[in-house]
This record gives sequence, C-alpha cells and structure tokens, in this order.
Amino acid sequence: MKMKNLQNTQVSRWRKHATILLFALLAISPALFAQKKEKLAKTYRDWLEHDVVYIITKDERSRFLALPTDELRDKFIKDFWEVRNPVPGSEVNTYKEEIYQRIAFADSRFGAGSGTDGWRTDRGRTYITLGAPQQKDIHRNAANLRAFEIWFYANVSPILPNAFYVMFYDKDGANDYKFYSPYLDGPDKLVTGVEAINSPQAGLKLIEDSVGFEVARISLSLIPGEPVDLSNPRPSLTSDVMLMMLKGLSEQPGYRDDIRRKWMNREQVSTSMILQGHNLDIIVLPVRDDHGISRLDYSLALKSPSDLSVAPTKDDRLMYNLQIRVQVFDKDSNKLIFVSQKDLRDTFDKSRYQDIKDKAFAYESMLPLPAGNYRLAFQFTDWNKNVSYRTEREIAVPKIDATQFQVPGILPFASAEEVDPVAAPVLPFTLAGVHFVPLSTSNLYLSTQQSFQVAYQVWASPKNPALGQDQSLQIEYGLGQPSIPGSARAIKDTASLKQFDPGGSMVNGKKLSLESNPGNYILTVAITAPGVTAPSFAKLNFKAVDPAGLPPAPWIVIDSTIRDDMEKGAFDLNRGLCYMEQGLSAEGRPWLRRALALDHADELARTHLVDVYFTQQDYKAVAALYKDTGVTDGATAQTLLRIATSLRKLGNESEGLRLLEHGSEAHSGDPAMFVALADYYTQMGDSAKASAALQKSKTLAVVN
Repeated sequence: MKMKNLQNTQVSRWRKHATILLFALLAISPALFAQKKEKLAKTYRDWLEHDVVYIITKDERSRFLALPTDELRDKFIKDFWEVRNPVPGSEVNTYKEEIYQRIAFADSRFGAGSGTDGWRTDRGRTYITLGAPQQKDIHRNAANLRAFEIWFYANVSPILPNAFYVMFYDKDGANDYKFYSPYLDGPDKLVTGVEAINSPQAGLKLIEDSVGFEVARISLSLIPGEPVDLSNPRPSLTSDVMLMMLKGLSEQPGYRDDIRRKWMNREQVSTSMILQGHNLDIIVLPVRDDHGISRLDYSLALKSPSDLSVAPTKDDRLMYNLQIRVQVFDKDSNKLIFVSQKDLRDTFDKSRYQDIKDKAFAYESMLPLPAGNYRLAFQFTDWNKNVSYRTEREIAVPKIDATQFQVPGILPFASAEEVDPVAAPVLPFTLAGVHFVPLSTSNLYLSTQQSFQVAYQVWASPKNPALGQDQSLQIEYGLGQPSIPGSARAIKDTASLKQFDPGGSMVNGKKLSLESNPGNYILTVAITAPGVTAPSFAKLNFKAVDPAGLPPAPWIVIDSTIRDDMEKGAFDLNRGLCYMEQGLSAEGRPWLRRALALDHADELARTHLVDVYFTQQDYKAVAALYKDTGVTDGATAQTLLRIATSLRKLGNESEGLRLLEHGSEAHSGDPAMFVALADYYTQMGDSAKASAALQKSKTLAVVN
C-alpha cells in the first residue's frame, strides 16, 4: 500500500509538471500579427501567416511588417527566397519549390478530421519544416492502443540531434493527430484501457504486448539510444527539449545566424546573374596524399581575360575584388554538407596589369572530400561589376576495394615543377611533390601542331597484397577521333608496383602527340593489374584546333588560406561532415574530434560528437570531450543537456548543473534552454526548481 501511494504521488507530481510544460509548448504556435496585419493586403498576409510561418525568423518577420509599400514587400519576398536558394541566382529555387510542395502535401493528407487545414496540424508543421521522414511506422488498429504514427529523421539539421523520432497520436479519436511528448503525455495516454489511467507502468506493458518493445521504448524517449528503464519508467524532458527546438527551429541560434549572414551578403550588392556559368571553366581532380587521404583539387577559371574587371584605387593602383563560393551537396540526398567561401582582394600597379591583362584569371584550391558522390555548385562573384557566374559539377571520389586499382581522373597539364616538401601539401594539383599547371578537364582545346602531356594517379588500397611485389601494372593509352573510323591508336606501357607510396597511390604520366587532324578526340587510360583480366578505365575528351583558336594562357591565383584551414581544423570538420552525411559515423568521428581539438569553439563538431557518443551511452567520452574542449555560448540546449547528464551519471552532478545554469544565463531568451534545465533539476530530484524553470520556459514561449 505504501508503494502504491508513493507511485501515485510521483505520477501526480509528473502530471503537475507536465501541465506547466504543456502551456509552454502550446504557446509556441504560428506568430500572431494582429497589431499590424490590417495594413497588409491578403496576399502578403497569407504569405506571412501561411507560406513561411514555420521558416521565417522573428527578425525577418519584424522587418517585413515594417515595410511601407507593396513594392518593397515584393522585393523582400524575392530576397527572402533567394537567401535560402541552394544555388543562389538560379532561376529554379529548389528550396522554395520544396516548401510549397510540402504545404500542398500537408493540406491534402493531414487536414481530414483535424478541424483545420493540414498545414496547421502538428504533422503538417513537422512535414513542412523537416520534409518527409526517412521512415514512417503507422499503427491504426493496434489492440488497446490509440492510433499513432512514428516518424524517423536523420541528418536533417545540424541544430537537431543526428537521429530522432517524432510521434503523433490520435488524442481524441477524431483523426486529429497531436505531438506525443514522453514527459507531458506518458505511455498511458497512448492506450485505451481504463486499467492504464495514470499508470505509465501499465501503459508501457500494454504497448509492449501490443506492438513490441521498440515502440514501448520510443514512448519513453524519442532519441535513439537514450537509456530508458521499462521496469521503472521515469519521465524525462530530453525528448521535449528536442521537440521545442523543432517547433522553434527558425529561432535557434545556428539557423538565425546563418540567415542573417546570408542577408548581409545579399544586401552588399545587387548582382546580375549569369545562370549557366558559361564564362567559367572548371577543372577538378580527385587526389590522394601519401597517407591515402583523398581530396578534390579544383580550378575555377574565367574563359576570357575581359571577364575579370579591375577598379582604380585612391593611390592610383588597380584592384580586383572577388568571392569564390563552392557548395558541396550529397548527390544522393541533395543535402548541403558544407560551404567553402573565400574572398579575394588584391591591388597592383599598372605595369603588373600590363603583364596580366591578356591572360584569363584562374583560381586554384582544394576541398576535403572523402570517397562519395557529390554535387558541387561553383559561384564566382566579381564585386567590381556586381556580376556572378555559376555552374555545377557532379563529382565521384572513388572508394577503393582491397584488390582494386583505379585511375580517378586524367590531368592534362601545361608545365610541371618540383616544389618544396613543406609547400606541397597545400598546393592544389601537386602529385608526388610535383606541381602541375593544369589544362581544362572539361573544355580542353589543344593545338594540332604540338604534343601534349597528361598526369594521373593510380589508387589502390594500402593493404592490397600486390603492392611492393616485383610485378608491374599493364597500362594502355588509347587515342583517337570517334568520328573517324580507324583513327584510334594504342600505346602500351608498364609501371612497377613498387612505385606506390605508403598510402596506396602512384603518380604516372605520358607525353602524347596528335595526328595534325582538327576535331574531337578521346584519350583513355586502361590499367590492368597482375592476375586481373578486367582493366580499369579513365577517359578524357578534348578538341584539337588550329593554334590561333587556342584559349589565352591563365593567370593563376592559388588559395593562400589552405594551410590556415588545415591548421585550424576547417578541413577536418568538413571531411567529418561528409562522412556523417553518408551515415559513416565511425569514420567521421575522428575527423570531428581533430577539428574540435584544433578549434575548441567549433560547436558544429561538438554537437555531432556529443550526439554520437551520448546515443552510444558512452558518457565517459562525452565528459572527456567536455574536459578537453569545454563549450562556448553557441552550444545548443540539447548539447548542454547531454553533457550535463553525462557528468551526472559519472558522479559530477554539480558541474553538470553549473554548465546548464550558465547556458540559461547565456541564452536567457531561449525556452528550450530552460526546458533542459528543468529536466536536469528533475533528474536531481529538485521538483521546486524544475517547476520554476518550466514556468520560465512558458513565459519565454509566450513572449516569443
């Protein structure tokens, strides 16, 4: 009898806390515009209250409401979508199209029975904000349970956990599916039997008996891998921190700051867009260093010297002012992984200008890409004349099997020279200590009256048993004109397997000549390993023309920030993000750890690492990460809560509390931070402080 009374007391306390938090969560709804909406025409009011209500920031909303004319509102709407355009300047804004498709889908699927439009429902809000779930588990007629759906998301936002569930349940049996909160609702709210009323334990048992252990576990936590105790269920706010961040995603610091930065970039100038990037020539080459670590070297070049503008300075010099931006997308998911953006400014005197004015500008750099398939969006902006050129390329960085040999690309080059070993790692198009001046790999023009040279790497696994043996690769170069039967000729060669470096790569090359016939050519390089019958191929297309038709020689500027990016961890972060996007967390973690070791303020790396370690219940790893690198005021509520919880589980409860209390001071306007603090107080058994933190969260949610 005493145990029963104790359980009832705990349940009553849970419901009391849940009621307080309920007000906080319900207060986060589409913003009210009553004070100014009467000044807006219906089309603008609909845009604000319907089209973008879940993705517009509070700052953007205030700015839009303050605009005095429809002309300015139209411009704002155009700019609003453009700052979110995955490929700025493109006529087709895939993000905008996706949002309107999501709204239409939500209205068609989620409105029936809810008494409102589909976009207003909890399922509609989630679908519009995050898109379609990667997995969906629907239960309509499970015994003793209300109808419910479980949506699974992974890698949808750097702000949210790496993986999480969102559960919706038909609370009133009217097909009106509401967010399910493990803390607010509890397992007993999912069941229909009276025996489970106010009894989470009984509710869990019914869920497990009806639909299985995994759903019972999810009813206690929406975070995969978070430890739960089915035998003694305890309410937790961890999932509610995630839910609150989801509902207020547009006001999370990372999202808000990114949007502000994009507005600032856009408002610097008004650019004239050349959508197809026909003024650009892109050269790309997958490269491996002697440790077997891959990257992508690239050159972004203007085709004509006149495409680059220079402006006079006050001291009678000349200046160029450029920005090079490369967006790296996962080709399969179409998700943006990272952005490399470099600003280039330099001045020179008029004599130097005479030397370069007849040369086309070319910029060389590198991207830290591991094996995978990518889509790259290149953007070259000339601020002097407010023009941007854009183009895209699909890139495959090959993954090499244990016994495979492969040529990832062929590089035609104009000249080559050995470089200082210290400089070699930060020089693009440098293979085995030799820097090559590249010619185009996609729009190559060669003279019919001269020979040409190509270089390439052969990749193998460092563990390939054939490496180091006294055997040779068989190499065959095929060169010919597809339009002229019989023009193809083959040149055979060999390369010793002892030439491979410790990382499993070998550099090779060839000097070739044409037959003085203009037209289109194809060069193939076929590699056949000992004991293998099927060769590996690489191909290069080019055109032979009269010397007078050759493009001008390039004026090359090499990215001077590569070493700095390496030393500060930017390359490690981006490489780790590529692995994480591919679902290869074991491969990504070491790179993120290196990035954070080099830059303790890298909250993106910290968030991913804490998420992975905590999901694996490796609390020592979380605590060690915190001890080594600390946190900054940019850490999210979810990250701080997970660090604090890990500290508590290791017996350092006071440090965990200090961490969360400092976070609530640094982010005094963030409701999610106070929900996290309330959860920690609950874990400590301090119900009074938990209630106060929840009340603070409710107040902030109403204000926001």
